[in-house]
Amino acid sequence: MIHLETLFILIIIFFIIKFFFKNLKSKFYEKHQRFAGKESIPLIGGVIIFSYLIIYMELFENLFLLYCFFLLLLGIFSDIDKLHSPKTRLFIQFLIIISFVYFSNLQILDLRNIYLNYFLSHEYFNIFFITACFLVLINGSNFIDGLDGLNLGYYFVGLLPILHVSQLPEIYIVNDQLILILILISFLLILNFLNIIYIGDSGSYLLGFVIGYLLIIFNNQNSLISPYFIALILWYPAFENLFSIFRKRISNLNPLRPDNLHLHQKIYYLFLDSNFEILSKNANLIASMSINLYNLSVFCIGALFYSKTKILIVIILINIVTYLSCYFLLKKKS
Repeated sequence: MIHLETLFILIIIFFIIKFFFKNLKSKFYEKHQRFAGKESIPLIGGVIIFSYLIIYMELFENLFLLYCFFLLLLGIFSDIDKLHSPKTRLFIQFLIIISFVYFSNLQILDLRNIYLNYFLSHEYFNIFFITACFLVLINGSNFIDGLDGLNLGYYFVGLLPILHVSQLPEIYIVNDQLILILILISFLLILNFLNIIYIGDSGSYLLGFVIGYLLIIFNNQNSLISPYFIALILWYPAFENLFSIFRKRISNLNPLRPDNLHLHQKIYYLFLDSNFEILSKNANLIASMSINLYNLSVFCIGALFYSKTKILIVIILINIVTYLSCYFLLKKKS
């Protein structure tokens, strides 16, 4: 019953936000992500996410919601082209995240390695390490928002193994939070596939921040869960960001400037150029689903070994090798 009430609340939020923010659009999407859908679609996903969190604010800390609002504003200014400089956006992100980590006393408690844990035991290293992780995640989340449903779909399939593991008697989790976030993502995913809304930078930042925060808390509350299980769940947007920085550096390009050379875009063009009409006409959807189905299969395997650090590290390394192999094969083909 509570799920139907939640869905009804989401529908009301959507229509209210769509009415008041119908002009929240970006010329950036016209020239950079035109293949992702129609350019006239409003970028209101972030506003819907934040409004939804406020409705259920009793499940979240006030400080967390305040910093969600800061990231929402930053994303909106980016979406409407009022904050052009990538360096300025990154600096503001850094200030927001590091102040949140400091004032919330957020910590990563254990990395299953005596040497890494030694560094984590130093307060300021812990703060900067978590800040760096958040920055990589939220910007990676933004990077993979180039295909309809890729970003939202990825986090949806990423939370499913968390939901599965949380059913085990020895695992603790606030199930209400997890279920509410899954309902939210499902609702936005449907709207995104129907080309009714885009989540924009504001939605990408919030998704990365909210899910990253909840998974850190989840890991801290469950010593049986290996931190590398959480790393596995978040590996794709994080590695997409790190690899993008690396490849732009070796090509003497500004690592902060966007481009159309990400793996998901190469996969999209692979299907777009296919001789099979059904693939070329549905290249956006097929590319997005292919990536998310691959990750779902990886997450299901990882869930079987949620406490086995060495196995999880091997799975992460296999993902990285698979990513790089696909990228350079498609690069050579193009």
